[in-house]
Amino acid sequence: MAKENTEIVNKKLSEVNKLIEPYQLAYVEFDDCVFLERNAHYMDKEVFEQLVDNVAEDKFLSQLPFALKRDDGKFLIMSGNHRVKAAGKAGLENILLLYVSDIDKDKQLAYQLSHNALVGKDDVAILKELYSELESLEEKKYSGLSELNFPDFDITTLPTINEKDIELHEIKFLFTPARAEKVKVLLDVLEKQNLEEENCRIIHLPFKEFIRELTEFKKQMKIKSSTVAFLKMLDIVQTYLENEKDNEDKGS
Repeated sequence: MAKENTEIVNKKLSEVNKLIEPYQLAYVEFDDCVFLERNAHYMDKEVFEQLVDNVAEDKFLSQLPFALKRDDGKFLIMSGNHRVKAAGKAGLENILLLYVSDIDKDKQLAYQLSHNALVGKDDVAILKELYSELESLEEKKYSGLSELNFPDFDITTLPTINEKDIELHEIKFLFTPARAEKVKVLLDVLEKQNLEEENCRIIHLPFKEFIRELTEFKKQMKIKSSTVAFLKMLDIVQTYLENEKDNEDKGS
């Protein structure tokens, strides 16, 4: 009967699979699942047992495992090894999973690593707020969280910031790779200058004043391009710094 049900479900999935290629859905028997020999993702025993309890209660996996269908018809679980193992321990005979086929070893490893590495982070305030809304102790246990996940953490209301209240400006200079490296080196040198030196001052201008100075410089030098004008300004600074260094060397 289980075998017959598997065939019925997969027949219905075949229509869906035409729409989601190259990914496919399959309703497979637990015995047809093969697990990774090397899995960088691990789960504590206590957490795994809670997962088993959850699956046993649901009689289904609420998150689809991701697999590679091998030439022998077996499914190598690339993401969700613990979920599938928990399903087996919970007594599930069949599992719905998402799979791909016809990929090389390199792509297989890339899938495996990305599914473990590319995960988001929790906003602890929101997490605690949602957890506190659970009224049933059973559902709190099901969530896999407890008060221990929020030690001494108080939910605070942060003021909202309206983007309209923030004045943002953007200006772009386009350089060749070689020139860009020289610009970076010079800017790094300027950042490290001793601001207390009598002949050296780094002045931080507001955006509008910087544009005004740049525009005036372009007029004086008869330059149309802002990038060229900026480079010319840096050349003048470079020459000044080199002359200062020469004077220091001569004085010493």
